[in-house]
Amino acid sequence: MCVDTPRLRQDLDLVPTHYKGESVFVVKDALGLITQPILLQRDDIRFLQLLDGTRTVQDLQLFFMRQQGGLLVSSDSIQKKLEKYDSMFLLDSDLYRDAKNRIFEKFSRQDIRRAFLAGHGYPETEEELRALLDSLFKVDSQRDINTELNSLKALISPHIDLEIGKKIYTAAYTVLRGLSPKKIFLFGTGHSLHDNYISLTEKDYETPLGIARTDKDIVRKLKSASISVSAPNDFDHRNEHSIEFQVLFLQYLFGEAFEIVPVLYGSFSDVLAEYSRPMQIPGLNIFLEALREILAELSFDALCVAGVDFSHIGPKFGHMESSGALIQEARAHDKGLIETICSGDVKGFWEETQRVKGYYNVCGFSALSCLLEVLPQVKGQLLGYDFWEEAPTQSAVSFAAIGLGG
Repeated sequence: MCVDTPRLRQDLDLVPTHYKGESVFVVKDALGLITQPILLQRDDIRFLQLLDGTRTVQDLQLFFMRQQGGLLVSSDSIQKKLEKYDSMFLLDSDLYRDAKNRIFEKFSRQDIRRAFLAGHGYPETEEELRALLDSLFKVDSQRDINTELNSLKALISPHIDLEIGKKIYTAAYTVLRGLSPKKIFLFGTGHSLHDNYISLTEKDYETPLGIARTDKDIVRKLKSASISVSAPNDFDHRNEHSIEFQVLFLQYLFGEAFEIVPVLYGSFSDVLAEYSRPMQIPGLNIFLEALREILAELSFDALCVAGVDFSHIGPKFGHMESSGALIQEARAHDKGLIETICSGDVKGFWEETQRVKGYYNVCGFSALSCLLEVLPQVKGQLLGYDFWEEAPTQSAVSFAAIGLGG
């Protein structure tokens, strides 16, 4: 039978919350097609969940007729619902795909990856942004947290909202003062990177502080070493904040005296049980070997920066329990991960995630495990750790600052 209903878009985030005493879902669209907030109520969700790409209009009629004790549900009423949700860009339809293709084509023609969150996640003018960053480092200027680090090779920083994570961001980037890296390899979480393990871009990154130039020669070398595991295009970089936030701090500290190599890492959840480290993943091992060689050649001129967060717990992230019920377990899991990071133990890091079967949704798992692979024999120091709890959704996110040296 021919399916005549589009499925619900797979690139939306439906965030549970409460509004006027009712449980609702807020729609978040990273693509940017949905420009005004959308609240979905229980009936909306019930209908949209049925749109899985296998049901026809007649199937939907029968479903609702059974639910309503045999009362007639017309095909016209089903079609009107579909048209309503389609006009809101909630469905994977021709309307959505045409709009997405226009955005994709525009981005692919650009040489520069424009700042996506300027004016939303942080100030959009250089003056205001510098004032914000000045204030962060002024507060933390007296901290001496670099005493245990030797020949810094990598930094682990959050990618959570700047205001929420400001203390940990500052704890992270304070240790970079006095350094002068020429090449900075950015390990970002690819939140929308679902079908590939990595995504590379040759685009320069623009922020209100200027343009961070990308080393295109290195990116091309890495592309040639990652054909089987990398995305066929760089579209996932367009709206990904995990790298963008790091570039802000790097530009603030180093101006234009460096080049970047931006890499996004997709989920390893499909191979978590099968392997014990990233170097065992076919295809990815070739990429990691090439990256390790490049870093070894650059030696002290290179710095790696991973923009990652740790545990994501609560209903917002798929748990039945509230963050309050899970937070002690999540802290213990984070502690185990951080201990393996600080000892440079990539297998132990992987095993700790296997132990809990990825239950705590550590979004930086892929980037961090790859970081440990390409920097063998590093030792680390925890510089800061925190949890942010979001009361309306009863959910929480943890994040940390860690320095890694040789």
